[in-house]
Amino acid sequence: MTNSISTENAGTWRLIEPEKVLDMAVNDVDFLTELIDLFSALAPEQIQEIQQAIDSHDAELLSGVAHAFKGMVGNYTQAGPYPLLQSLENDGKSAELEGCRVKFNSLEREVAELLTELETLKTQVSQSL
Repeated sequence: MTNSISTENAGTWRLIEPEKVLDMAVNDVDFLTELIDLFSALAPEQIQEIQQAIDSHDAELLSGVAHAFKGMVGNYTQAGPYPLLQSLENDGKSAELEGCRVKFNSLEREVAELLTELETLKTQVSQSL
C-alpha cells in the first residue's frame, strides 16, 4: 500500500520505518494514534513485569512476558528492543538468567527510544493533515 501521509525526517529514524507503521494502521491517523497510545500505555507494564521476573528469578514468567511484549514491539520494529526481547525469551526458556540484568537495562533504553520515535511519528502525521 502506498502511503499518502508525509513522514518527515526520514533519515532520523533508527528503530521504525514510518511507512510500514502507517501501512499497518491502514493510513488512518486516528487508528495510528490509538495504536501508539495503547502501546505507550502497555509498554511500562510489560517492562515492569520483565523486571519482576528477572528479580524473582522466574524463568517461565520471563519467557512468557518477553514473548508477549516481543509481539507488541514487532508491530513497530524488528530492531532495537525486538532482538533483546527474543534473547530474554530464550534465556527464560533455557532458565539461563545470568546476563538478563544487562539485557534488561538495554531493553529499557531501547523501548524508551521506540516510544519517542512513535510519539514523533504520531505528531508528524497529525500535523500533516
